[in-house]
Amino acid sequence: MKKYFLVILLFYSYNIFGQVSDPFYQSVVNNVSYDSVLNHLQHFESFGVKSPGSTALTNTRNWLISKYQAYVYTDIVQDDFTYFTNTLTNVVVTKTGTLYPNTFVIVSGHYDTSSGTGTNDNGSGVSILLEIARLIATINTEYSVRFINFSGEEAGLRGSKHYADDIAETQGMDIRLVFNIDEVGGIAGMANNTISCERDQSSGYPSVSTNNTASSAFTDTLVTLTQLYSALSTEITGAYGSDYMPFEYNGEIITGYYENNESSVVHTSNDNLAHLDTSYVFQIAKAATGATLYFARAYDDVTEINEGRADRGSSIYPNPFSGRLVIRNTSESIENINVLDLRGVQVAGFMVPALSERSYDFSYLNSGLYIIEISDTDGNVLERKKISKL
Repeated sequence: MKKYFLVILLFYSYNIFGQVSDPFYQSVVNNVSYDSVLNHLQHFESFGVKSPGSTALTNTRNWLISKYQAYVYTDIVQDDFTYFTNTLTNVVVTKTGTLYPNTFVIVSGHYDTSSGTGTNDNGSGVSILLEIARLIATINTEYSVRFINFSGEEAGLRGSKHYADDIAETQGMDIRLVFNIDEVGGIAGMANNTISCERDQSSGYPSVSTNNTASSAFTDTLVTLTQLYSALSTEITGAYGSDYMPFEYNGEIITGYYENNESSVVHTSNDNLAHLDTSYVFQIAKAATGATLYFARAYDDVTEINEGRADRGSSIYPNPFSGRLVIRNTSESIENINVLDLRGVQVAGFMVPALSERSYDFSYLNSGLYIIEISDTDGNVLERKKISKL
């Protein structure tokens, strides 16, 4: 839950017309289950007030572990830390990437509550993390995905600060992105059709500003993905007061979701299922699933282009990029490159010589997502790759 109230937020809306989703990602998103999300919310609520040292918090931790085990995750770590006289636990679950196993997309949300069952703050985020974990358990991702259910958030970001400082920073973790989901339940009876996508706008101690540009680019991408994989509109707001902030202080790239209609009952006994919008949580679960698939570079078969994959020597980097792309063709034949926007409209096309590595200028492209197709001289598409222009 955000604990600061006098905060100026810069926001604006995106409208995306004519864009299409990735068929594989869409097939996964289509399996997001309303009943599953509702069941998670109901179970979370049933444990009661999850304050430090409480039986309810321990029972919720054990329930989370059992759910991840049921989804056949084996890399489950109970990351303990001390808060006053209490031992609290972050539940850390890792799905290892196939290409970049030591680079992590962190998907996070806290499971402790304040003064009530916290079904919105943050049972809503917990339910979404569990649904994403259920759906991607058997799907290949190039990057490792690390689900972290933090504890001690309501006591001042205790769990995330411990993890960011004592684990991630100390071990030199390579973190691609921290994608945080906190309080996304909306308000019962209202039109909850917009989600806030949060970007780093921080400057000054203890925050740093060197990660702002990258955070902005990832958040722009999150906006696009949200509108592709859900029925929600989007607003971009400034990140503050949740579990991504200790990572931001350490220079990591962050983004996240937060409800647009901000509930007035959080941190009270009325933060329960009756006061949130379950259909809204369901839509955010769809959006977050699509976003996680994209950020972790999920793929379904070996015909998809994946940078540096063993079945092909060709590679395209960096991704995301700002102006120039390097295309390395280690094939002994000429390859054709087509760059398409998400409507399938070609915006560039050229030939890449055999056994070459060249830098190509794409600074003229607008920021956003594009698809690169590599084909042979007969026009047969060999590989496809999504790229993001900053």
